[in-house]
Amino acid sequence: MDDLSLIEEMILWAVWKLGNNAYGVTIRRYLSKRTNRLFPYGTLYGTLAKLARKGLVVKSAGDPSPVRGGRSRNYYWLTIQGREALKTALSLKNQIWDRESQLNLEKG
Repeated sequence: MDDLSLIEEMILWAVWKLGNNAYGVTIRRYLSKRTNRLFPYGTLYGTLAKLARKGLVVKSAGDPSPVRGGRSRNYYWLTIQGREALKTALSLKNQIWDRESQLNLEKG
């Protein structure tokens, strides 16, 4: 499996953390709150589509909501492969930082 980009990793993480409430608006809000960055919807939905093509997430339309004019929300869930990709990304980060734990980032 290919390595995840940082944005792919963050979106997978948000989908995992949000569980049954992972749809575009909540994913964007969650990431923006955690990172203090604004995620354009185009970037978010483009990346979600890419993650779906890779088999890391699945998308399912919810029931239409009368409050939202009858439109359905698209909910996202991690697949087993998506969960494994997150574990691999975390493991890689831990290996890198464990090896460099003595590094003093304050010094040039």
